[in-house]
Amino acid sequence: MHDYSFKKAIPVWADGREKEMNVWLAFTTKVPCGKHTILSVTGSSAYNIRINGEFFAFGPARCAHGFYRVDELDLTFSLSQKENEITITVAGYNCNSFYHLDQPSFFCAEIISDGEIIAASGKSGFSCREVSQHEQKAERYSYQRTFAEIYNLGAEEKPVPKITKTAPKHFIARDCPYTTYERIPAKKVAFTGNFHIGDHRAVLKYPRQIGYPYFSYKIYPLSEVKTDIHLLARNIDTDSIAACDISPENVKIKNCEFAIYNISPEVSGMFSVRVKAEKPVQLLFLFDEVMRDGKRLDYRRFGTTNALLWRIPAGEHILESFEPYSASYIGIYPIDGDVEIENFNMIYFGADDPKRELISDDNDLKKIFEAAVQTYRQNTFTLYMDCPSRERAGWLCDSFFTGRVEKALTGKSDIEHNFLENFLLPPSFECIPDGMLPMCYPADHYNGTFIPNWAMFYVIELGEYLHRTGDASLISEAKEKVYKLLHWFEKYENEYSLLEKLDGWIFVEWSKSNELTQDVNFPTNMLYAMMLRSVATLYGDEAARKKADVIEKAINKLSPIGMFYCDNAVRGDDGKLHLSGKITETCQYYAFFCGTATPEKNPDLWKALLYDFGPQRVPRNNWPNLRDDAKHKNVYPSNAFIGDYLRLELLFRFGEHEKLLDNIKGYFLDMAITTGTLWENESTAGSCNHGFASHVIYWFDKMGMIK
Repeated sequence: MHDYSFKKAIPVWADGREKEMNVWLAFTTKVPCGKHTILSVTGSSAYNIRINGEFFAFGPARCAHGFYRVDELDLTFSLSQKENEITITVAGYNCNSFYHLDQPSFFCAEIISDGEIIAASGKSGFSCREVSQHEQKAERYSYQRTFAEIYNLGAEEKPVPKITKTAPKHFIARDCPYTTYERIPAKKVAFTGNFHIGDHRAVLKYPRQIGYPYFSYKIYPLSEVKTDIHLLARNIDTDSIAACDISPENVKIKNCEFAIYNISPEVSGMFSVRVKAEKPVQLLFLFDEVMRDGKRLDYRRFGTTNALLWRIPAGEHILESFEPYSASYIGIYPIDGDVEIENFNMIYFGADDPKRELISDDNDLKKIFEAAVQTYRQNTFTLYMDCPSRERAGWLCDSFFTGRVEKALTGKSDIEHNFLENFLLPPSFECIPDGMLPMCYPADHYNGTFIPNWAMFYVIELGEYLHRTGDASLISEAKEKVYKLLHWFEKYENEYSLLEKLDGWIFVEWSKSNELTQDVNFPTNMLYAMMLRSVATLYGDEAARKKADVIEKAINKLSPIGMFYCDNAVRGDDGKLHLSGKITETCQYYAFFCGTATPEKNPDLWKALLYDFGPQRVPRNNWPNLRDDAKHKNVYPSNAFIGDYLRLELLFRFGEHEKLLDNIKGYFLDMAITTGTLWENESTAGSCNHGFASHVIYWFDKMGMIK
């Protein structure tokens, strides 16, 4: 951690509104050209910078509770006019999510031109207004993120009566790469049709898009929400739809007609469009990563409200979303008027293009590699994200896999350092047990949910991070939290040193495995032994290594049913542990991944996994149904994460490289062809752009196939 000090600026916000939800302020200043000009800027949630009306940057880098990373942005070459207007729109969300932290709002920035401070928040140089054209009392986009974007462009913008300094903040340096931005134009209008406004009022009282009240997610009550965008989107009833191939430039869309743009391969960033209207009109955007059934735009396919709304007066307007989203298909639905759409594009951003290539004559593998690179880039900005739309969350376990990819593509681990460091900065975490780590972070988990398995992965990732970087300082900083975590686990150890009736959300993977977690879950205990061996390596702790040996011996004694490992054992009325009799494919992969099993000690099981399991076992896009001719029907199949990834890791680890490449095509080729990105699940039931899926790059790299 490197502390950061502003020379003059102090943190400020609208007086008395620091804890009010979804307040947006715009800070504006004038900057001359011809000088070396640096903007230092941060805020509580998100900012969006425009120079002379053109998008420039989005930030800041995300950080832990009570800490704020400061971006330093070079404006020099973007100042094209004699006097340039810099507008920094700052969102103060003040609600708990997996994306932005629930912390009092503030803005802090200063601009230094040739060594002279020409603007500093709380001192001089910035004027401020509330962004009243943005609808404050809105539904949440998803419970994992903050609020839906709704705009009323005819609303009057008003200055803020009083700006006041806020409580002091702990600023630290960004310490990770900056990104470049690129405008990606839509390829074509892929579908057109007609719609009418229906009357679908039978919605859930608390739809996921608003936020589960029992999860303690902060929301505006529906009685206060001015525009029910969820209901408006539901009321779009399609009368007709037809595939087409129309140029995306200068598209005229009449009232109650729609046009669905294709921007494939999938892109993450801000929507941007120039629109003309002869009279006031509502413009509804619906978007998604795929078209359901080849022709249906399902805006809430994976638990979001993929919808934005602009109410615009007559005239010409440039419409751009504030927050980034992810889409392959974007439908534009004008209500109560006609529009002409020009220059539809997305402002793409993420990790910079690593400029790496796959050395192969296999075009299918090349498609998968390119999809993996896009997946990595769109989910790696200032930390590792699971997906660029629904959550934008920094999940443990996901990070174990993505950390490998960063090193393979860039030769560095800067983003991983920030990601891991965020967990170390706060002295403790509210709402979860003392000693436990959050399942994803930065985030607020007011409902108390945590995943002990993912905390284990944090320690395991530390071990790999040290091996990748040699950064012993971070390992030293983590020691206290690692041992507090160990002490937390110790109270759940039974007479075999196995974890039993472990508290929290015991997560193995999204499959049958997650239904077999009590009382003694063997995949969890395999991972526990692996974590203890990491502790032994990191801190020279031989006692941890010995305990790992004891756990491994107990698993090999208690778990096997024939050649397979059973997933769990339950404590009976007789006081003894009894196997459930249930067996999953994933449990077997955990056994080899964690070192509980080896091909030498378990040759029959390894041979069965090698030849009888894999992508061919499940009909394409029909998970979890097994093929009629599948062997070992009593063994429940794996899902993508993390069972399939563990399988591929084992094929690499044990030298089955030809089968590894074949399996990679079996799991990922359809994904790469469909969206140009790699998915959360084996079907489109979840996100179709998930950071951990880029891990395929790691195997390519380890096999010497990337240059």
